[in-house]
Amino acid sequence: MMKVTGTGDSLFTADFPEAYDPIRTALLDFIADCDVKMTNLETNLSDFGTFPNQYSGGTWLNTKPELFSYLSSFGFNFYGTANNHCMDYGTAGLLATLDCLDKNGVAHAGTGKSLADAEKPAILQTKDGKTVAIFAVDASMETPSMAGESNAVFEARPGVNFLRHTNTYTVDETDMADLMRIAKNTAINFSRDGDIATGYELPDPDGVFVFGKTTFTTNRGVPKSKCHEKDLKRLTDGIRKAKAENDLVLLLVHCHDEEGTNSVTPPAYLSEFCHAVIDAGVSAVFGGGCHELRGLEMYREKPIFYSLGDFIYQGMRVAFLPPDFLRKYALPPDTSAKDALWARSRGGKIGLQTNEKNFLTVLPKLTFDGDVLTDMVLMPVKLGFQTGDEKLEGLPYAATGAEAQKIFEKYQKLSAELGTDLLLENGLIRLKNS
Repeated sequence: MMKVTGTGDSLFTADFPEAYDPIRTALLDFIADCDVKMTNLETNLSDFGTFPNQYSGGTWLNTKPELFSYLSSFGFNFYGTANNHCMDYGTAGLLATLDCLDKNGVAHAGTGKSLADAEKPAILQTKDGKTVAIFAVDASMETPSMAGESNAVFEARPGVNFLRHTNTYTVDETDMADLMRIAKNTAINFSRDGDIATGYELPDPDGVFVFGKTTFTTNRGVPKSKCHEKDLKRLTDGIRKAKAENDLVLLLVHCHDEEGTNSVTPPAYLSEFCHAVIDAGVSAVFGGGCHELRGLEMYREKPIFYSLGDFIYQGMRVAFLPPDFLRKYALPPDTSAKDALWARSRGGKIGLQTNEKNFLTVLPKLTFDGDVLTDMVLMPVKLGFQTGDEKLEGLPYAATGAEAQKIFEKYQKLSAELGTDLLLENGLIRLKNS
């Protein structure tokens, strides 16, 4: 038997106060009971000794390596590094992060010095000699962050293990005619039309019109989003190979994307991807990225956690922010990170840190016999929210009583929409009729 746990995003930027130690005892015991203990490292680990990238994952995230012991005190033995913040401080920041993890002797996957390095899984060996392959994939990355291959002329490009996708919006004939009219009147497609006329771009298929860079169709039954075919094949080929060589295969996926007006509904391409990787040999998918819970789907008796939300959220304790951030919010160049983040939040009135939904999560514990799931329990977890103590804000603890009930009801509703029924029993969430 093998026990596995995996968390949501550890947006970890600062130390933990002594007052936190007694609060997290139950959480630590729950994690310690597992053989495989995973988290998504939602920050870089460097001494700020490099330039910030021109783009970031929203906030430039970096944590000094000397603080890593606070995060590692949870007992994690795997860190996923594939997320939209991995290149906030460029290649140097990414490589410093990998160096810190290597120096601490912990397994990691999702970024690397090349695509071959970034896409390979970490291999963990359990006490009884079983091997577990763990992949990490970023589905919401900036294009320049993608890891690349080498050839006879060029070195490989450091970066992230990526999954791209396409979006298509379905409209009726009237809306399509309006789009074509607007495109003609504004000349938004002038360059594209020229590329089509000279053979550099292919003409739009019947029923499809690209407006600027957005694709619309009048064809019915077209998914709103779809995985990039070559990316999906590359990733599933790697999973099949790992499945043939290891006892268990797990995958972390980072996805911020939404479709429609409901942020908790997994986009079509994410569901396509999760189903495909399970078909290829993955036994459980641990999702994150959107900072809130998405539901649990059981596919072929394998769990897909579309998003486990945040496990740690210290977004307001970032130590430093680059001039790009300050300039965006018209702040003086000597503004502290704390004051800059306060300004962005309009004095604490808006932002992720103001909404309790971003401070609710569940922590799964999965028991496998080989690659067969034999038991699953989920601990309701609350992050410190509006505690009045900035050092306790965003740190997780086991939820009980009314807090646990609130998390269960939210997660049950989200999961029921994906065909999964849950119950709360003795403070833990289980599959109904399992």
